[in-house]
Amino acid sequence: MVLALVPGTALAQSNSAAQPVDPSQQVAQLRQQFEGLTPEQIKAAGYVPEGPCVPNPMGAGAMGVHAIKQQHLMAQFPKGEMHSAQPSVLLLDQNNKVIGVEWEAADVGQGPMQLFGQTIQVQQGHPGVEEPHYMLHIYFMPNGKVLFGTDNQTAFNPELSCPLPATGGIVSPMQLGVVLAGLAGGLAVLGVALVARKRAS
Repeated sequence: MVLALVPGTALAQSNSAAQPVDPSQQVAQLRQQFEGLTPEQIKAAGYVPEGPCVPNPMGAGAMGVHAIKQQHLMAQFPKGEMHSAQPSVLLLDQNNKVIGVEWEAADVGQGPMQLFGQTIQVQQGHPGVEEPHYMLHIYFMPNGKVLFGTDNQTAFNPELSCPLPATGGIVSPMQLGVVLAGLAGGLAVLGVALVARKRAS
């Protein structure tokens, strides 16, 4: 089952202190470039949805569905680079609407990275991407604002969730398993793609 991404009550309280901010001109241009793409345009641009919606297992929020452009991923991740005009991942909701963009970079000893005025610290590996790496998420928020996620804690948009099926408030172990499977599946797909691209280089 593919879990949908919708605004709503998430699984737990968020620990993220990140707040939406006004974007720089470059970030605003990225939003204008990607936010209104149709599924056909997303595919034509080389981004392919892989895996289900990824929820936050430790708090409120979700990432959405990862649509990965392998060309950008291969060119950037193994070298520990993030090209500002070339996000390797588009983040999609259940209607295939672009809700954000993402960059991933391997740890090649470069130290803290800088992009769009954000300092990005290396993160320990997690299921799907076992090796230490850097990541930057930018979520498109209301009123033209954006939300930056620069680490594992802020990587999820706290206003989004991958909800359980309607149960009248009763959550069965099977339904909880669906959520966890969605998270593991989404991260594993992304991790397999990243590792494969790294080895290919």
